[in-house]
Amino acid sequence: MDDKTIGGLQHTPSRSTLSLHSSRSGMIARGRRDAASAASNPDFRQGAAEYKAGDFAEAAASFRRSAEEGHAESQYILSTMYEAGQGVARDDTQAAHWERKAADQGHAYAQANLSFRYYAANDFAEAFTWCQRAAYSQLAWAQYNLGLMYRKGEGVAQSNTEAAHWYRLAAQQDYAEAQQKLGELYYFGTGVPHSYAKAAGWFLKAAENGNAEAQFQLGHLYATGQGVEHDYLQYRHWIRQSALQGHEQAQRELKKREYRDA
Repeated sequence: MDDKTIGGLQHTPSRSTLSLHSSRSGMIARGRRDAASAASNPDFRQGAAEYKAGDFAEAAASFRRSAEEGHAESQYILSTMYEAGQGVARDDTQAAHWERKAADQGHAYAQANLSFRYYAANDFAEAFTWCQRAAYSQLAWAQYNLGLMYRKGEGVAQSNTEAAHWYRLAAQQDYAEAQQKLGELYYFGTGVPHSYAKAAGWFLKAAENGNAEAQFQLGHLYATGQGVEHDYLQYRHWIRQSALQGHEQAQRELKKREYRDA
């Protein structure tokens, strides 16, 4: 198992729905300070109904009226609609404008998206600042991204201990990618005490949540008996699960094993 360089930050998808993360759906991101007031805004309510009915142009107009009144949730949703070209012409400038408006009001998802925008422009200091604000709002996806930035030393002094802290907060919210990364830190003893058992525990959580890399890594722990009892059947099971998701190393290994076992 290699201690590989961490990849880039994750960005909220905004293609076909207003989903705020691949595992979430719905118009309102629960748990933010503006969520309770969302239903009391008539233009927001109208926009939500129009969006649900598939009337995206009308929804965008309603959200814009609400956004211009200073409603943070509407500002955020309008930004995602401009980014996706949904009900309006795709416009990155308008997307960034409304995203910033919402972020300035403490909207965690807007702050996290703004962080990604700065990150993509290689402004790591600003990316870190906005990601940190979103992470302090208990947004697991932002906590994970903050862990990545600490791990790589982007926009902040490199710290494996801080990376582990933020990975753990996201992992405790059942965020699979954070669970997998935390497992790696325990496996190598990086920023946390070395422990194959804890590595296996976090890999298992991530694997059960569908993380292909964790499935591959867990399979190898079962093959070597590190942190778990050696179990060839479990090894084959998790390597296969990883391969079915397109993990190239798992696919090559599974093919090689099937040839040997034939």
